[in-house]
Amino acid sequence: MKKVNLIAFVILAISLTANIFLIINYSNSMKKSDQYEKKLATTKKNAQRAIYALSNAHALGNVEVKSPDSYKYDRSESDGNVMTEDEANAIYFKNQSKYENIGIDGLRAPNPFGDKNINRAKVTDEIAQKYLLRLIDNPKERTRQRVEWLSYAVFLDKSRLKHRKVYTSILKKWRESYDFSQIQQERKVIENL
Repeated sequence: MKKVNLIAFVILAISLTANIFLIINYSNSMKKSDQYEKKLATTKKNAQRAIYALSNAHALGNVEVKSPDSYKYDRSESDGNVMTEDEANAIYFKNQSKYENIGIDGLRAPNPFGDKNINRAKVTDEIAQKYLLRLIDNPKERTRQRVEWLSYAVFLDKSRLKHRKVYTSILKKWRESYDFSQIQQERKVIENL
């Protein structure tokens, strides 16, 4: 009887060791697979950026244009990797009528508020106030993308905004610290413009 128990114990120990070995090999192969997928995605992005840069380099003269994927809405996360005003204007003025007709501006940034025919160059005082009040009224609409988009629209000031300084101060506070603590006072300021 003791021999049978000993043999069963040895068989169980061997099978347990084999299972542990298989699990370790499987997890290592999954890690390698994940690393390969990440490397492949990075290679694809780099290739797309290179193609984009080559296709647009001749049209803009001396302005070096980066791929749209390299621009982030949160400047603190991007180490300042944002498009300069010269780059934005060079792209915008190249095909101005195209961008004005479909609501896309020089950064190829679609309107995050959903108005397809309004791009950042077409933001007037009325539209800026409407968008600011939407951000104040609905917490779900307060995204960094919308705040950055509207901030840049006010910065461009293509429609000669009357209350540009007011919009800039509110949006700067929201953009830099994502601080919505004074929202009721900001609402009153906007409504009284």
